[in-house]
Amino acid sequence: MSSKENKYLDILQIFRGFAALMVVVHHTLGALVYYNNIDYYFVKFIGDLGKYGVDFFFVLSGFIIAFTSYYKYNKPLAYRKYIINRALRIYVPYIPIGYLMLFLYANYPELSNASQLDFSYLTSLTLLPDGFPAYGVAWTLIFELMFYFLFSLTFISKKLWNWFLIIWLILILKNNFITDVVSNQKTFQNVFLSLYNLEFMLGYLLSILIIRKVKWNYMFVGTLFIVFTLFSLVLKYYNIILFKFSDHIFVGINSFLLIYISVTYFNPKLNERNVFMMIGNATYSIYLIHDPLKTLIIRLFPSTNSLILNFLILTVVLIICSIAGYIYYLIFEKYIMNKFKKTLGV
Repeated sequence: MSSKENKYLDILQIFRGFAALMVVVHHTLGALVYYNNIDYYFVKFIGDLGKYGVDFFFVLSGFIIAFTSYYKYNKPLAYRKYIINRALRIYVPYIPIGYLMLFLYANYPELSNASQLDFSYLTSLTLLPDGFPAYGVAWTLIFELMFYFLFSLTFISKKLWNWFLIIWLILILKNNFITDVVSNQKTFQNVFLSLYNLEFMLGYLLSILIIRKVKWNYMFVGTLFIVFTLFSLVLKYYNIILFKFSDHIFVGINSFLLIYISVTYFNPKLNERNVFMMIGNATYSIYLIHDPLKTLIIRLFPSTNSLILNFLILTVVLIICSIAGYIYYLIFEKYIMNKFKKTLGV
């Protein structure tokens, strides 16, 4: 990757780290509210905001995959390297924890907080959309994997991809706002036509703007970001839904604006040993292992409805998940993945 590419990614690592910690906060506060019977609206509100870290990830993923691919289309074996790298990126870190949780939930279902476990073995093993994965957080990987695969069309024909994208967008809008087909089941059709794909598309659109060096006035974009963020927070606080999926769409647009401002006007080179960079680099690993860790940590503490003690537990969860996630990252994302890349010549 050239230095020209690198300068756009450092600040985004910081954002990735914060987004991962948002998801940890979401799941941890949700569990604390459930286990410790906490009945404070602002605690539930803060916890609920954390889930939007996933929306940021989807926009960022669409941007990064499109932006980095732009510099690789003309390189030898570009398509093969793209497919192998994306597969390694998803599966090498997922398989150890994903298969472990599948084994545990299949043989010891009482370990799950869910009232019943109705998961697909095919999805749990491959992340192909055939139902719910045994390991709940893996649902996002199903969307990531589908977008990575569909985006590979750009290595065959960019014109084909552009036409496909238009048709895909129309089908998604028709399915959700005209025929209004609703289903939570993670089948291929429902994943393919999910509104979450709009966030990947936003990221792709952003990559085009950045690559073509389209510059909007930073004061205008910054003001728009602040106003839109405040507007979104007010709507969320009062639980106002303007239209289907509106809260996620607003977060997606906010993410689009934040990334645009950052990569266009603020591109510092950051030290790899910066703690926020370390968390950012380990984002995927933190996301993968945090759920069972937070459950284990919470169960080690006595039940309490004290806000101070519950936020202490949250702090402990964040610290331990960050440290454990970084160790997991060094083992599976750095060492083992690099071994595979060298063996496969990518």
